[in-house]
Amino acid sequence: MNASVRNTNQHNPRGFTLIELLVVIAIIALLISILLPALSSARKQGQATKCGANLHHVGQAMASYLYGSRGIYPASYEYLDQDGRVVTDGSRFNYLHWSWSLYDNGQASEEAFQCPTIPNGGHPRTNWGPTGTYEDGQVDDNGQSGPNSTIADLQADRMAYTGNAAIFPRNKWTTNLSGGPRVNVKVNETQIHDLGGTILVAEFNANWRLITTGGDTQISKSHRPVNPFFHLGSGSNEYQATPLNFGGFTYGGAPNYLLESRQTLEESAGGLLDSSQFSEVNAVGRHHPGGDPISGGTTNFLFGDGHVERKSVLQTMKDWEWGLKYYALSGETDVLRN
Repeated sequence: MNASVRNTNQHNPRGFTLIELLVVIAIIALLISILLPALSSARKQGQATKCGANLHHVGQAMASYLYGSRGIYPASYEYLDQDGRVVTDGSRFNYLHWSWSLYDNGQASEEAFQCPTIPNGGHPRTNWGPTGTYEDGQVDDNGQSGPNSTIADLQADRMAYTGNAAIFPRNKWTTNLSGGPRVNVKVNETQIHDLGGTILVAEFNANWRLITTGGDTQISKSHRPVNPFFHLGSGSNEYQATPLNFGGFTYGGAPNYLLESRQTLEESAGGLLDSSQFSEVNAVGRHHPGGDPISGGTTNFLFGDGHVERKSVLQTMKDWEWGLKYYALSGETDVLRN
């Protein structure tokens, strides 16, 4: 009889009590709460690594370009007429961007200019044409807000990166275009002091609206480079800097080197690349792990010798890593120590 009872008990094991189930659920929830931050951190680190790898490919493509151009860097952008010819009188039809110079001949893929941390891989070009991508609320130079636009920039469809304006000149080749006594000039790599210590390309701020013209008109300025300097006399307008034989450019002052907080930037209407209120360096990204209280994050930087480093934008300013001269500007362009 006892054997029969034992067999019955073996075939009908006791189930979990409510308390035991709650304990198991609590343990699982605790493990998830411990693992999720680690998984999120690993994902962010992986994205940062991918961005750096893409930027490294851009550096390799740039090296190939420089070999063919005898060391002369491309302009950040130039104006084109309807026939695709570069014009210098301001009668532009669309833009020729430096990214086109690298992927049009196959040195780099168009995807190399993207970063998975930035929404949609990067910021849209100004004039996307009939097939390009654009952001909600964006308009092009003709005020078009849809794919029926006819003007299409020669530029990667999505741009996560921006050039150093001290090396990548704009199209301001004449005083008529620059609006001041100084103009842009092309730069040869032999002019740059310490290529390995000078930033060539940086990641954009992840918020595309910060690089628009601001206000109600959201025109993307992803073709623009970042001017890291201020002039003692003309501030953020490098073209008005006088006299021509005086450098007077600085990195801004310690401790924050004109960097604004994330909250201040998010509350702005954009226009970081045209603003007299904010330093253009605020258009540089801060969206990777690490950093400092002022920067709020890190970003990848491509240096003139082709290597890539991830650090805070504040550190690059402290270390004078944007150059010792405003190479892409006419006249005396020495950068003064703060």
